[in-house]
Amino acid sequence: MEGPIVDGSGSANGPIAFIDRDGVLNYGRNGYVNQPHELVIIPGSGHAIARLRQKGYAICVVTNQSPIMRGLWTVERLHTIHDALRNQLLDEHPDAQIDIIMTCPHRNRDRCGCRKPWPGMLIKGNNILRNQNQPNLHIDWAGQKPESLHPLDVMVGDRKSDMGAGWAVGARTFEVSDRLGLPQVIDRILDDADQGDFYDPMRW
Repeated sequence: MEGPIVDGSGSANGPIAFIDRDGVLNYGRNGYVNQPHELVIIPGSGHAIARLRQKGYAICVVTNQSPIMRGLWTVERLHTIHDALRNQLLDEHPDAQIDIIMTCPHRNRDRCGCRKPWPGMLIKGNNILRNQNQPNLHIDWAGQKPESLHPLDVMVGDRKSDMGAGWAVGARTFEVSDRLGLPQVIDRILDDADQGDFYDPMRW
């Protein structure tokens, strides 16, 4: 199966907030979020998304979901789970709209370019939202952080693999607790002077 799986559309005239799903917008679960009724957003996530949109950010969720390639559930199931995510965020705040949800369906051994920490989902999201044709990048993990696609782009995640994907496209990276999620760092993200958390790709 090719990836990433794209759900949604939109356009970005300013920065993009690339946001992991489990542990950032909703609570993660041991053994995956397998059904829509198992998805529960972290309180404040909808308000945080709304604040990002009000500041001019486009919202691109980027999530690794290997159960698809493991044969545990289908792409159709994935879409029902994401419908639940969108609805719960909007229930919390009417401006909490996600533009695109990008999903990598692969396992580590599939050696794809979209499973974080590889930045394929972020590049694809950038190309859709900004109507660009940015090619996949050659990543020198031992080199300097690449130039950003936009100086205010951010990547928010609860794992080092999220930070790696953000680093690879030059984004500001913010690492959160999987119980506190996006609301933990929303004030920092909206501070244009905050360059995010330091990340060393050679030490994760």
